[in-house]
Amino acid sequence: MEHKLKLTISIFFLVLLIFISVVLISEYINMKNIRAEYPDLPEESYSLRKENLNVWALRLILQFLIPLIFLTSRLSSRIRFFVEKKSLFLTCLLYGIIFFVIIFVISLPLNYYSSFHLSHKYGLSNQTFLRWLEISLKGLLINDLLMCFFIFIPFYIIQRSPRTWWLQLSILTVPVIIFMVFISPFVIDPMFNKYTSIEDEKLGKEITVLLHKSGIEDANIYKVDKSKDTNTMNAYMTGIFHSKRIVLWDTTINNLEESEVLSITAHEIGHYVKGHIWKNIIQSSISTVLLLFLVYITSTWILKLSNGSFGIKKLYDIAALPLLLLVLNFYSFVGSPIMNYLSRDMEIEADAFEITLTQDRESAVSAMEKLYKESLGLPRPSNIFKTWYFTHPTLEERLEFYRNYPLD
Repeated sequence: MEHKLKLTISIFFLVLLIFISVVLISEYINMKNIRAEYPDLPEESYSLRKENLNVWALRLILQFLIPLIFLTSRLSSRIRFFVEKKSLFLTCLLYGIIFFVIIFVISLPLNYYSSFHLSHKYGLSNQTFLRWLEISLKGLLINDLLMCFFIFIPFYIIQRSPRTWWLQLSILTVPVIIFMVFISPFVIDPMFNKYTSIEDEKLGKEITVLLHKSGIEDANIYKVDKSKDTNTMNAYMTGIFHSKRIVLWDTTINNLEESEVLSITAHEIGHYVKGHIWKNIIQSSISTVLLLFLVYITSTWILKLSNGSFGIKKLYDIAALPLLLLVLNFYSFVGSPIMNYLSRDMEIEADAFEITLTQDRESAVSAMEKLYKESLGLPRPSNIFKTWYFTHPTLEERLEFYRNYPLD
């Protein structure tokens, strides 16, 4: 490995540690200010926030450190040597299975601590360990191991078109994104939870009125049994064309007044009516082109400077997967502020639609306050954390918006 590459890696991790330090300092200062402004907030909210910040910092470091270790230790090239077959499909399939299982095992303790231990410690979940393990294993099988059957495709394209693979792969990704948005409500979501139609119930009929007012009366309305996984509340609209549906967590229905549920539902309807699902598809498609071009340029540069120290000579070698993921993680991290800004802008637009549709400021305010209270959320993060990680406006911003947005 050339000195230039070693220096670049060292500088990156130094900058990353500085970034983490700045965020942690900013968050602790922010929490100190919130204590003075909101004296009635429970101590558990601050404790949970601090523990989540520790998880965030460790996860961020591991996001880059794990694939780097795969490369520098030559573990990746050793796995490829162990599974290599004459068939590219079989080689990629076997490599992918081993690679993702290793990642799963490495990540398991931190995932357990963050999604199971903390949730139970702060009363946010009644989920059993077996249920948590079931969801984790299903995630591995569906999100990772299933992908192993298709992982040969990008490497085949890289091998056939070493200079333009990034563009071909970007074009191929667009229909895949649309297909997944369409098929996910029917196939993937029911693998994790039970969905029950509530269209004939009183609440369902009230939601149907909102759908008719919005011109999307063909959307289905479902309740999902999230109470076996969490005590927090949520709702969302998913799907396109005939797969579009409103989904309410049963915790939302059980813990909010009907008018508050309708306000939250109106917000989700706003996402569809305002075309946010299609906007996200378009933004994802455009960003994928740019992202893969940068991955192509950077990964080629790193591979050249590695001078064979990774045991990899070509990008179409399946052992280059950790390298591609490392660079992909880097640019996804760098681009997060832009994508999150666009997301927050859509959320504001959906909030405006919500108030216009329901003409009910009070329910919007009380529903949002209850959502944050039940999840032990704080009214705002630090500015740097909001910029990098918040896809929604802060509680303070949303309450201010609800209270001041003009009614028709």
